[in-house]
Amino acid sequence: MKSYTKIYICLVLLFLQSNALATKNIHDKQIIQAYNLLVKKPVEKIAIKNNKTKLVNVKRQNRTPQINATLMAKKQINKKYRWGGTNPHTGFDCSGLMQYAYKASKIYLPRTAAAQYKHTKRIAMKNLQVGDLIFFHTRRTRARVNHVGIYLGGGKFIHAPRRGKLVSISDLNSYWRKKLIGAGRV
Repeated sequence: MKSYTKIYICLVLLFLQSNALATKNIHDKQIIQAYNLLVKKPVEKIAIKNNKTKLVNVKRQNRTPQINATLMAKKQINKKYRWGGTNPHTGFDCSGLMQYAYKASKIYLPRTAAAQYKHTKRIAMKNLQVGDLIFFHTRRTRARVNHVGIYLGGGKFIHAPRRGKLVSISDLNSYWRKKLIGAGRV
């Protein structure tokens, strides 16, 4: 591949990544592209037609369990919150959503946020990748960890916030950073 073509492809990927960060609307294709950049895998195919570049998605069987779990969690956006909930029909709490998303990838996670925290491998926040779990302490309870979300990339995560709210994407802003306990990789 010629060097100017490689530069053009890098610029297109950079544009797509920055465009995804500017909005809360993160598409499946963008999650997969972010993953490809993180693991330094080239995109499978780049089609250039009429001076337009099109990136072709990674095949389903080549996706990691973390990407599949992230995509499954993304499908649950706007489902209702329900304390103790573990399925899309009745609703989710935060840890139930994580358990459900990873179960679709045939990975077992314990039921509570605190147990999920103990179950995962600790990673530094600067090393977060799509599909990593991020853990919080949000209220006065005995449990040190009582909330969990799945990292999307670009400082965003999916979670089931609380009663009266829907599963949604949130920014890892100053509010959430103050509540942050740490991150874990499944």
